[in-house]
Amino acid sequence: MAIVGSILLLLEMFLEVSASYSFRGALYQPIEHYALLGQSFMNISGISAVRCSAQCIRNSRCFSFNYDRINRVCQMNGDPEGINCSHFQDLLSFSYYDANADTMTCQISLDGNCTPLKDCWGFDKLGLEDGSIPDESLSASSSYDLIRTSTPAGGRLNKLPPDDDTIGAWHSKVKDTNQWIQVDLGNPTYVTGVLTQGRTGGNAQWVTKYKVQFEPPSPACLFEVRDKTGHTQIFDGNFDRDSIVERRFFKPVLAVKIRIVPVEWYAVICLRFELLGCK
Repeated sequence: MAIVGSILLLLEMFLEVSASYSFRGALYQPIEHYALLGQSFMNISGISAVRCSAQCIRNSRCFSFNYDRINRVCQMNGDPEGINCSHFQDLLSFSYYDANADTMTCQISLDGNCTPLKDCWGFDKLGLEDGSIPDESLSASSSYDLIRTSTPAGGRLNKLPPDDDTIGAWHSKVKDTNQWIQVDLGNPTYVTGVLTQGRTGGNAQWVTKYKVQFEPPSPACLFEVRDKTGHTQIFDGNFDRDSIVERRFFKPVLAVKIRIVPVEWYAVICLRFELLGCK
């Protein structure tokens, strides 16, 4: 027990409260500024997130925990049955940690090799522009299909329309703040930023502001990318058709899906984009 205690103290020295880490085979990946409500069966005060993870692993009832980093309170959560996304609440001082032994701890490449996932600040393009992310991995809330047509696949960075009947961007059919375009990354991937463009050719149309949502490996819910104050980040988008605007996240997010949600636009919602991260 003394040895375990010493190891945990060393971990506390080198890990931030909200860092991801593994302990005895379980991977803990935080969803910052959120807590799972209504499932806590035990609160422990005055301990770190690392010690909280150790307590959770030792307790057969614990499948996840909320950690209040201001008050140093560990809230262990019980049976996950019946939990849905509405049970997660936006709480600035909290981080939610899901201990899921089945969570992938590596990125599978096309040749079958497994590269361990680690915190990253890489800004590689993740495959929208070059087509390595297939068309079927892109989806959208709606796509324009009246005089000319648009598809989510038309939203790739630097994508040109194949003919005069196709719009040179993803163009939503509806013009409101409920519209989105989404990428399924397949495997857990660290995403660090976004590149955006407007519609090429035709009318002057582009997105001027947007927010980013992500789905972590677990739970299967959408959470918002935050700024350094812990609030939803509203990113400045484009000012013309073809200029590429790069925006980086305050912290990388580990995601299996990324959703771009336009908040403001010029004329109508038209977007081409690429994701940045650890390829």
